[in-house]
Amino acid sequence: MVTAEELEIIQSDDENAKSMLANNQDTSTEALDKLSEDEGQFVRIRVAANVNTLPQTLAKLSTDESEYVREFVAEHHNTPVETLIALSEDRLIVSWVAGNANAPMELLNKLSKDEDVFVRISIAVNPSTRMGLLDTLSRDADENVRAAVAKNPITPMHILDRLSKDDNEDVQTVVAEHPSRQKS
Repeated sequence: MVTAEELEIIQSDDENAKSMLANNQDTSTEALDKLSEDEGQFVRIRVAANVNTLPQTLAKLSTDESEYVREFVAEHHNTPVETLIALSEDRLIVSWVAGNANAPMELLNKLSKDEDVFVRISIAVNPSTRMGLLDTLSRDADENVRAAVAKNPITPMHILDRLSKDDNEDVQTVVAEHPSRQKS
């Protein structure tokens, strides 16, 4: 339920107050939903970034005219899978979807063949990417993708061992910095 104080701010012309309300983790989900329709892009961005924003509000924001709002929706942990799949068709947003830990594995598999290196990098660092896909990405032609695999904390040791012998020194350096390679 929207409080009287929240309603007063929502109905005001004070974009700073509305942004602060949208950013506040104690703001009601109903108020966040109302703020998701605000004219101010920064207000909608704050709604899309709020950890308590409901899936249905995020789904509504996924079609926002602002790519920045859609980016925050794409990376939000509450964004519904159907919304992530729809957002993956948006070339401006697809790399954000690829990095979302809730993106379905079928989608990550499909996106792992994307020509955009940033999409493949996002999958490589995604903590939900499965070992088989990490193995495939560890053989990517682009050294930045291989380095991203080496940064993923769940990358198995046998993949890190192979990457430690990579032709690219930057990849080798990232492997050496992996938490499993650090001596206590």
